[in-house]
Amino acid sequence: MSKVKTVGFFLRPNKPELLKPFKNIKKKFEAFGVEVLIDRKSANMIGAFEGVECSQLCEKSDILVSLGGDGTLLSTVRKSFGFNKPILSIKAGNLGFLVDLDVRDIEPFMKTLVDGEYKIEKRQLLNIEIGEKRELALNDLSITNSERMRIANIYVYTVGEKSQLLNSYYGDGLLISTATGSTAYNLSLGGPILYPEMRDYILTPIAPHSLSQRPIILPPELKISLGMEGSDGLIKVDGQKNIFLPEHTRVNISVHKEPVQIIRTGDFSFFKNLREKLKWGD
Repeated sequence: MSKVKTVGFFLRPNKPELLKPFKNIKKKFEAFGVEVLIDRKSANMIGAFEGVECSQLCEKSDILVSLGGDGTLLSTVRKSFGFNKPILSIKAGNLGFLVDLDVRDIEPFMKTLVDGEYKIEKRQLLNIEIGEKRELALNDLSITNSERMRIANIYVYTVGEKSQLLNSYYGDGLLISTATGSTAYNLSLGGPILYPEMRDYILTPIAPHSLSQRPIILPPELKISLGMEGSDGLIKVDGQKNIFLPEHTRVNISVHKEPVQIIRTGDFSFFKNLREKLKWGD
């Protein structure tokens, strides 16, 4: 990787107290001669500095930084995707499973980062197509009844020359998650953990009415289509964005051909992260 000359920041929304850690990190980058940009919404939120429009920031920056927690990283990925910029996620007082660098520990990593000698971990995204609408999910998407506490009846089909019914799900809903999302909502539903750079994805039923309904892992080459029967639905992307789904409307889901580039420190270990965050062995 080439030397970093410009870095763009996205901050967790509604956290004006991030002004102090942002100023500290900004000074550290500037000490290496790096230009620091901040997106306009983040600048307005902390009430300091001149912000830059999201697209302009992504285009000018060599790397992007999300300052907050896992949710900040998820939103940064969706905002910046298409610009093909590596993303460094820095934890600022929040429990983060995807974030391995604490705001207090960034200084020893600065020279490696600025010199472009960092490691890249590639994470897969899901493509979500609903008519002309397109969305991306780094973690997962859930499909439930649009009315709370009502049963969802969801039919899933494979897409291709030999299209066929994969399964019908009757219960609270269905979760479709990536390897990245396998340690999030999927895990609490009893779904399997996938190694982060695997391109497979998981279908996990949410409180199914049949005990024989189990999670299933699908290969990245397999595209699926699903829809609601008997009611309208609600799709939630990465736990952050809601999309209304009319009955009988088809949703096409596939693995995106381009992965997200996540910057990792040299000592990051997925299995160590699992042991520490999930309290394995305690």
